[in-house]
Amino acid sequence: MKRIGIIGAGISGLVFASLIRENPNFEITIFEKDQIQNNSINGIQLSPNAMAILDKLKFSNFNKDKFFNIRGINFFDICENKKISTMSFDYLNRNQYISLNRSDLINFLINKFLLQEIIINKCVKQIDNNKVILEDQSEVSFDILIVSDGIFSKIRPKNIKPIYSGYSAYRGFFKNSVQKEYIDLFLGKDFHLVCYPIDKLQNSSFTMVEKTSQIHNDSEYNFEIKNFKEKLKNFSISNLEDIANCTKVKMWPIFKLNKIFYGEKDMFFIGDSAHGFIPSRAQGAAQAIEDSYALYKFIIAKNLSVKKFYDFRASRINKIKKKSENNLVIFHMRFFLLRWIRNFIIKIICFFKPLTKIFNSFIFDYKIDQKL
Repeated sequence: MKRIGIIGAGISGLVFASLIRENPNFEITIFEKDQIQNNSINGIQLSPNAMAILDKLKFSNFNKDKFFNIRGINFFDICENKKISTMSFDYLNRNQYISLNRSDLINFLINKFLLQEIIINKCVKQIDNNKVILEDQSEVSFDILIVSDGIFSKIRPKNIKPIYSGYSAYRGFFKNSVQKEYIDLFLGKDFHLVCYPIDKLQNSSFTMVEKTSQIHNDSEYNFEIKNFKEKLKNFSISNLEDIANCTKVKMWPIFKLNKIFYGEKDMFFIGDSAHGFIPSRAQGAAQAIEDSYALYKFIIAKNLSVKKFYDFRASRINKIKKKSENNLVIFHMRFFLLRWIRNFIIKIICFFKPLTKIFNSFIFDYKIDQKL
């Protein structure tokens, strides 16, 4: 029996643990320094490429009131104060595009696969070969180590580090008695705002991303800001009272890793700890899930090496990173002519369903099992 240690109980670590949990050839331990928050609200989007994997984890048993089937995206030009067009997802059949609360997905995985039994709430201070050294100086040895402790991982080599992207995000949630079935994407000058329902319980989420001045460290990460309503006024955003009246809005600088790092020897990195990137394509959680599934398949096939794992995943991640960074340029255009061209192209893509399919196919239609 092989012993697997997982550092970090985020989505990537828990999805991997859930996939391999019932295999008798492996003994799993999860280390998580923080108590897992079971009731916080933090909306995430999951596209069909991720849903195809979650279906293997009995997601059909997930409480249907706790996720929302997204029918498409409404595009708005804030500078012109008008709607551009609607991109419909109605052509998606088996695997839908959904939104949900991150904590609800985590709770589902923990409860469904009895992961609480293997979670140790201790901080990993150091890795020595395949030996985990904990904050109390106790040591545990494993055959395989999987690191999924986020973009600010202290376990990566020093030359793999988060760098400030030049953008900051503001995130909050609100109650809405009349929930829309679409993501609303508002495009402005040097910023954009996305709003979507989280579940069928009247919870909705929003994230605003703006170009900001240099941030020198991560101490300003995830803190609550005041007077968010005034900030919206500065950006000439109106008619969004639900968002403007949010009182608990968190702000964090957006960091990205300077390079992709999937590990070394028998230590593998997945999710943001391997390739944290700008989340303007809504693929952070989905790519963490893809990482987890790919690594799981390599392990059970006894075909495991960091080089093979890197070669399989890096090209896809690089393409998605590039698309995410290009999106910021497209979303934040300042000049009227460029915005007019952008809006015209969006209208054409949205109007012709074949173009919509082509536009989304690279991400949505990714068949990971066929690629492995």
